[in-house]
Amino acid sequence: MSDRRGAIIVLALMGVLLVACISPGAGDGRPPGDGIPPPQTTPPPQALLTPGELVEGDLGEGEIDRWIFATVEGRLSTVEIWFRPATASGPEAEVEATLIGPDGEVLVREIGTVTLPPYIVERELPQTGSYLLRLTARSGAPGRYTLLVTLSDERLLTRPEVYTGTLSLDGLPAGGEGGSPGGWGFIWPSPRRGISGWYFHDPENPSHNGLDIAAALHDPIVAAAAGTVSFAGPSGGYGNLVLVDHADGWQTWYAHLSYISVTAGQEVAQGEVIGAAGSTGYSTGPHLHFELRHQGRPVDPLVYLR
Repeated sequence: MSDRRGAIIVLALMGVLLVACISPGAGDGRPPGDGIPPPQTTPPPQALLTPGELVEGDLGEGEIDRWIFATVEGRLSTVEIWFRPATASGPEAEVEATLIGPDGEVLVREIGTVTLPPYIVERELPQTGSYLLRLTARSGAPGRYTLLVTLSDERLLTRPEVYTGTLSLDGLPAGGEGGSPGGWGFIWPSPRRGISGWYFHDPENPSHNGLDIAAALHDPIVAAAAGTVSFAGPSGGYGNLVLVDHADGWQTWYAHLSYISVTAGQEVAQGEVIGAAGSTGYSTGPHLHFELRHQGRPVDPLVYLR
């Protein structure tokens, strides 16, 4: 009986050792953990806008439009909206404009109508990161509109008696440590410059540490900056993943790839193809999950991409 019990103990210990040896990430250089949890919800439709450029939209009854832009701490944001009354259900169709900060806090909420739209004027932005402008049809169908978000460093319309100034875009973002390669030197890694899902710390998915960039299946994915590939292979929820190390402690992550064309230790130039877009790992469709990290800490890619 003692021999049988000893054999059982030996077999149990061998099983534990076997599981430890084949556990993902055990000494193979891949990042610890999956990093991306299985998707619980589908990200809402949202679009990227460039401050200073006009964009068009169409707001139906009960609909919500979400517009994303990024900037640095201290800039002043003005939001102007013009509706086309002929496309609305009526002149009194009501719309709400809500500006939400990178931490999910509501900064300002304005309510207006098709004929007297909501207007946000020179609102100081408290953090460096991505901001969400949410337009909600509160009653009726407001219809087609033109939207303009402008950023400024000086108060022109709401100048206070004492003005302490704000930061400009020259140099590093507020609170930045070190510097990105070549200043603001990270290029978009996908040929499609747009958002396909969650953005960095999206208020509806705060644990999301990257930017879901629009991409079709097999779109070429390029290195956002010159560097050295530190990992290239499958990695749990990230699917096929490539990590590229850059100067001054910067690192970029490219996830859900359908194909990887580089190997660990390989030097890559900015713009060099490192793989193809896909939907491997925890993904609901083809796109690129892109992360930017400095000294190991995730930062908002939209602030640095150019």
